Amino acid sequence: MKVDEIIPLLGNFGFYQFVLICYLGLFNIIGCFTSLGNVFYAAETDHWSNVLPSENCSNWAEFQDNCTDVKKSILLPPPENGSNSNYPYSNCKQWELPDGYVFDPYVSLSEYNGFTYVKVPCNDGWEFDRSQYKNTTITEFGLVCDQGDLPSLAQSIYFAGFLVGSFVGGAFSDWIGRKKVVIIGQCLWVAGLLATTFSINIYMYMAFRFISGFGNLAAYVSLFVLVLEVIGKSWRTAVTMFVGMLYAVGYFFIATAAMYVRQWRPLSLYLNVTSVTMFIPLIFLQESIRWLVSKGKIDEAEKVTRRIAKFNKKTLPDVLFDKEDILMEMEAKKSAIPPSVINLYKTPNMAVKTLNMQWNWFVNSLVYFGLSQSTNDLGVDDYWAFFVSGAVEIPALLYATFGVEWFGRKLNTGILELIGGAACLATIFIPAGIWRTVVAMVGKFCISATFSIIYLYSTELFPTPIRAVGLGLCSVAARVGGILSPIILRLGDTTIEAIPLILFGASALLAGVLAFFLPETRGQKLPQTLKEGEEIGKCRCMGDRNIYDESDVELDDGDTATEGVFAISNAAFDHENNNEKVEYRDFSQQFTKKLQESSHL
Repeated sequence: MKVDEIIPLLGNFGFYQFVLICYLGLFNIIGCFTSLGNVFYAAETDHWSNVLPSENCSNWAEFQDNCTDVKKSILLPPPENGSNSNYPYSNCKQWELPDGYVFDPYVSLSEYNGFTYVKVPCNDGWEFDRSQYKNTTITEFGLVCDQGDLPSLAQSIYFAGFLVGSFVGGAFSDWIGRKKVVIIGQCLWVAGLLATTFSINIYMYMAFRFISGFGNLAAYVSLFVLVLEVIGKSWRTAVTMFVGMLYAVGYFFIATAAMYVRQWRPLSLYLNVTSVTMFIPLIFLQESIRWLVSKGKIDEAEKVTRRIAKFNKKTLPDVLFDKEDILMEMEAKKSAIPPSVINLYKTPNMAVKTLNMQWNWFVNSLVYFGLSQSTNDLGVDDYWAFFVSGAVEIPALLYATFGVEWFGRKLNTGILELIGGAACLATIFIPAGIWRTVVAMVGKFCISATFSIIYLYSTELFPTPIRAVGLGLCSVAARVGGILSPIILRLGDTTIEAIPLILFGASALLAGVLAFFLPETRGQKLPQTLKEGEEIGKCRCMGDRNIYDESDVELDDGDTATEGVFAISNAAFDHENNNEKVEYRDFSQQFTKKLQESSHL
């Protein structure tokens, strides 16, 4: 009996699978805490030079209640950005005080002999506006002015942990097993989360954020594949979409907690201590049957299979695995030509499609995380803006599930990216407030939807022998987009305020235009060979020559989902909903048909 025949005997969706899916959903929620909690940990606020810190206007009763404002009006220069600044005074400079200066609110600096308006750096540190955020990493570590780039760098380093975790976790998952990588990655993730809360400086904060990002994705990659390998095919799409929506639920918890906890350390502790609960489901976690069989560990695979059957209260036959068939299958796989990155760029048509898809993944990740991390700039309540930013993803994912069947992959990707890019550019000209928030959420809806669509699109576009490799390269492009998003947001603070929106909008518009040059894959047979993959969407200008012949190796579709597991990206955290199975198309078509039938009743 083959593995594909054993899974149905265990129950396509029994108690064991239910526990695993709850476990995966918990990963998504806490993963959202990890990725986006930094929006409130490092929230920006007004700051200014702490000039004459001991002066409290005690000699002037009329200025007791607004002494700080009086000192700022006399001792601070206007903002460097002029009318484009969000604050009325310079954040990083003060006037150079004349020798023997004595503070007097009724006497301006210009009345002192020899005084010249010379700006100098802050001599006694900074003061911060604590009316909304009592304490953040920025206020505690003094990350302003010359060190103002460090908060963005910290977030980029976190996403760099994602990138490394994707490769290392995937490679080790195929080497030592899914379960071991889940346990090791989770231990690193939880340790990094809790240690981050007690960081004594920004460099310690960066280091543990990297570790938490690394462990997060390494564990998630392995757990996601382990779940896909044990649930029935008919449930894969529903499970993928469900756990993806749970990521949006993480937004709700973050916004609610941050609304009541205005200090970053307690907020971080309250959110991150929930990660300890993820150790409970490990009691039920079993190694992947498919991985055990692929490594020739037949006896152990049989033991795991019977444990799962016991969880699901299923009765199994006395003999499960036909060792001869399994050995023959393993030998066939060993003799197959391994997939290569070179094949993605070997011919003009495949190279163009690959680069086009990589750009789409890069842009979607860049814009998604850019919009998610900039809700504080919308001009409305920070907490509600963040809350709505998460809520809008739920209808976006629901639309993506069925919209790809109603209107196709290419049309949805192109139009939604164009609308998303236009929304980003439009917010430049809309004053901060409710309407700017509405337009920004339109952009977030579109990007959230396309981020799930392009995963399915890529899966159907790449031929079977290099499907996992192609998805892996696209995932790398997405990681780079995530790393750059905080850096680009920082450009808005140091150069022109609209620069991030211009870059986000322009890149999304370009991605939308390029999407129309991709072939439509809805209703098409998945390309099984390199030759078939090259012929899809091929332009006459590229010639008729195809260097591949019919002898190209053809791998089984079911195997490409798990071999080269590093290609599986963080479905919920990036909202790359891993709808890599063709069952996605069948599921959506069946659902659409039922809707049409019900409409005639």
